[in-house]
This record gives sequence, structure tokens and C-alpha cells, in this order.
Amino acid sequence: MKMNQNRWLTAGLWLNAVLLGWIGFTLASRSGGITANIPELMPMAMAQPAQGPIAGGAGLFLMPAQFSSNTWGCYVMDVDSQTLCAYQFLPGDKQLRLIAARNFRFDRRLGNYNTLPAPLDVKDLVEKEGQTNRIGGE
Repeated sequence: MKMNQNRWLTAGLWLNAVLLGWIGFTLASRSGGITANIPELMPMAMAQPAQGPIAGGAGLFLMPAQFSSNTWGCYVMDVDSQTLCAYQFLPGDKQLRLIAARNFRFDRRLGNYNTLPAPLDVKDLVEKEGQTNRIGGE
């Protein structure tokens, strides 16, 4: 009786393997291969992928940007002059308009601007917590 059960189990496992192989072959034989069909098979549970890599060289870089749900444009950064510019595409006017420009040379030297809680407050909290743990014997 035990031998007969093992045969059925073995046959079932082989049938399962053959069916999985057939499914894999079917997916792979579609145009684009298996990875091209993943979005069709299941929804993505990740954030939207980036629009594209940063393009640039020789100190000038261009990055696509989404300013709001239906507002698009790009950022241009000039490393040599330490300037960042933002351009918005206006589809009605079919124009790319400069909406902001900023020199960030001095921005990079700030260590604590417009942040809550302030880094020194966090330092004090950490020190107080350390003292409490030492007094409490933890």
C-alpha cells in the first residue's frame, strides 16, 4: 500500500513540474519575455518608477520633474556655477518657461535651517535619555 501511495505522489509531483514548465515556457515565448509581462500579470506595489536617469556631463545636468499631478518640467543644474534652475512646460502655450533659479553655493554651508526639531534639541534629548537610563540602571 505504501509503495502505491509513493507512485501517486511522484506522478503528481512530475505532473506539477511539467505544468509549471509549460506555463513558464508560455510566458517566456510571448513578445518581450517574462519580465515584459509582469505588469500585465499583477499590479505593482511599489512607488512609481523614476521618469529617467539624470542626463548630463561636463558640469551640466538635466532631470525631469513633476511639479504637481499634471504639471511637468525639468531641473537644470550647473555644477560649475552652482546654480539650479526649474523649468515648467505649459502645454496650452507649448512653451518651456523658467519658473525658478537659485545659486546654492551658500545653501550648502547651512547646517540647521528650517528644521524641526532643531539638531541641538535632539542632542539634548539624547543626552537626557542617556542620563535617565544610567540612573534607572538600565
